Order: sequence, then C-alpha cells, then structure tokens
Amino acid sequence: MREKTTMWRRFATIVLLSALVAGCGSQIAYYKRGVRYENKGQYAKALSSYRRSVDIDSTYALSYLGIGSVFVKNKRWQDALTNLNHAVDLGITDSEVFMMLGQVYEALDETDRAAEAYGRAIKERPDDALVHLKLGASLERARSYEEALAEYNSAIAIAIDFPDAYYQSARMLARLGRIKEAEETYVRALELNPRYIEAQNSLTVLYLNSEQPYRALESARKTVDMDGGYIPGLINLGIVFESTGQRAQARNLYERAVKIDPAYASAHYRLAIFHLTDKNSNKARNELELTLRYDPAYVPAYNELGLLELERGNYEKAISHLEKTVALDSTYAIGYFNMAGILTNMGEYSKAADAFTRYLQFADAPEDTVEVLSKIRILQAAVK
Repeated sequence: MREKTTMWRRFATIVLLSALVAGCGSQIAYYKRGVRYENKGQYAKALSSYRRSVDIDSTYALSYLGIGSVFVKNKRWQDALTNLNHAVDLGITDSEVFMMLGQVYEALDETDRAAEAYGRAIKERPDDALVHLKLGASLERARSYEEALAEYNSAIAIAIDFPDAYYQSARMLARLGRIKEAEETYVRALELNPRYIEAQNSLTVLYLNSEQPYRALESARKTVDMDGGYIPGLINLGIVFESTGQRAQARNLYERAVKIDPAYASAHYRLAIFHLTDKNSNKARNELELTLRYDPAYVPAYNELGLLELERGNYEKAISHLEKTVALDSTYAIGYFNMAGILTNMGEYSKAADAFTRYLQFADAPEDTVEVLSKIRILQAAVK
C-alpha cells in the first residue's frame, strides 16, 4: 500500500512538472522573456526567445515585431524588414512598427516607402511631434521640400517649445530661399536653447549664403565660443575669415580642424580650396585626395579634381571625375556645366548640349540662362 501511494505521488509530481514546463514554454512567456532580454541589451538571448515563441505559434505577431526590433538595433535591415512586415501582415498596426519600418526604409534608401511608413505612424499618433519630424526628414530626402516644411511646421504646432522642430523648419525655409523666415526661425530655436550649436552654425551658413559677412562673423564666433572643438564651427569661421580677406586666420582654423580630426573630409576640402586660391595645385590635389579618402562620396572634391585635370589638358580624366560628380548627385548643376565645357572642347557636341541642358534644369535661378541657351542651340546645330 505504501509503495502504491509513493507511485501515485511520483505520477502527480510528473504531471505537475509537465504543466509548469508547458506554461513556461508558451509563446507568450517566451515573448515576455525576449522583451526583458532586449531591454537589457542582450540581443542574442532576446532573438532566441522571440524565435522560440514563433516556433510554438507561427502566427504570434508580437514576437515578429520583437525580432524585427532586434534586427533594427543591430542594423540588419533586410532581416528587420521581413519580420516587421510579417508582424503587420499578422495584424500589428501600432505606430511603433511603422516608425521602425520608416527607419529601415531610410537605411535602405527607399525614401518613398519610408515616408509612407511614417505617414501610417502619424495616423496612429497624429499629435506626436517626433513622428512629424521623421516624416519631414523622409520627405526632405525625397526632395519634397514644401511637404517636408509642412511636417516640420506641424511639429511646431504640436510642441510650440520644441527647439528641434524650429531648427528643421528653418533649414527647410533656407533651402526654399525664404531667408528672412529662416533667420527668424533659427533665432527662435536659439531662444529656446541658447546652446543649440547646430542652429547657431546653420545661422552662420545662412548669413554666408546671403552675403552678410559681418553677421556671419558674429554668428560663427558664437558657435566657436559654445565649443572650441566643434569642427563645423571652426570651418565656417574660417570661411568667414576668407571672405573678409583674413586668409592666415582662415588657414589656421582649417589646420586646427584637421588636427582635431584628421579624417574630417570637409576640413581637407577647405584646405584644398585655400591652396587652389593660392594657385598651389599640388597641395590642393593632395588635400582633395585626402577628402575622398575619408569620404568617397564627397561630390565637390570630384568636381575640383576634374578642373585640375582640365588645367593639365587631361580631358578624359577630367570627364571621368565630373561623371563621378553627377553620378553621386544627379542634381549637382556646376558639375554638368563643367562637363559641358570639356565635352565641347572634345568635339562631343551632342553630349555637351545635354550637359548644358541638365545644368539649366538643376541650377538655382542661373544668371547665365540666356547665354547657356545660346550655346545649346549652337551645339545642336553643329550636330546637324
């Protein structure tokens, strides 16, 4: 009798343990475990737990969302895309999934889809200023500047004391040529955050581009006062000094920027332009090559290398550099203009006419429109 009782106790214990194991192994339990691991930054364990969850239930959408989230954090964009879209297909419509999808599409350079994803996130969170900023940035990358400005302004309307929204709006206003409004909006961002160094630096650029050198100088000095090691601020102060004839000070600032960060491409580029002004082609070429070593997609550097090859009479090499320029940025107007001139010298009249046409298409209100149109007609006539 005693032996029989012990046997039943063992059986009962086995049943109880089985129930506990089954409970701990449910898709929900593994999902929650994955969330805990993810929050701790233990991504391999989080991924393992999420995957165990979908092994148990292949329709458990939250775990696909979790897998996608881990892949986003590890920049495994295609894997993230697959799992996030699967989560959406299984019914997840929370703004979080669309925010992540927007980030993934941005990384994959699919700007239209990124904008669509952020647009769906806004439907879920229409009063979230950050979502409007994300959508605005996506539209900006797609060169939909008016629409981007509208989103940045929506963010301002939602969060009236949000300096980032004013900063982004000011940038877009400047791009659209609305200089006075841009200035006022940068100033508002700085009123809300007096240490907003990016806004102060961008205000310097605005003054430089609108030919207000003394206001640019004042703004640039404020930027450097905020942080003497902020390289964009040093470079822009150097540009201001160059524009006012203080070349020695400018060079010192560019060299200081390179010393702080030897791999900062823009600092090498500014030194290259400095040497070009001094007609020191060898030093300029060296700095341009350093620019491209540290940033192979630095478009203006290819343009300047093309012009250096033109000076040497190396038309083929010059064209090669300029083709790289417009391949990297199909809207880089001056690249087309320089290319057109070289192609004309090479007798490639049809290609030259096409390049001049592209120049007029992408140049901002060019003053030489009549002259260029005349050149295009002459080139087209030469082909016939």
